[in-house]
Amino acid sequence: MLSQALMQLVGDGIFITLVGSIAASLTTVSFLPQIVKGYRTKHMKDVSPYLMALYASGTTLWLAYGMFKDDWVIIIANALGTAFNLLLLYMKHLYRRSSS
Repeated sequence: MLSQALMQLVGDGIFITLVGSIAASLTTVSFLPQIVKGYRTKHMKDVSPYLMALYASGTTLWLAYGMFKDDWVIIIANALGTAFNLLLLYMKHLYRRSSS
């Protein structure tokens, strides 16, 4: 009975959407601790701008992919991921000047 219900969820795509939504949520919020730490300490020296630039480029391409596929999980996660990474790049630039 349980396996039949699980197979129905998988077949309907609900389970797959749930897994994707959880994965998207975790990767999207993964940069929030760095944003909070940078804001509190005003210190971003150890954060690589190359990592952030590459990640923002990747999330921008994923955002375009999500738009082509009309997949709101991909669109929302990557729009937020891109915004968070651009914010980190801005903070890196801003706090570099203020700590000099």
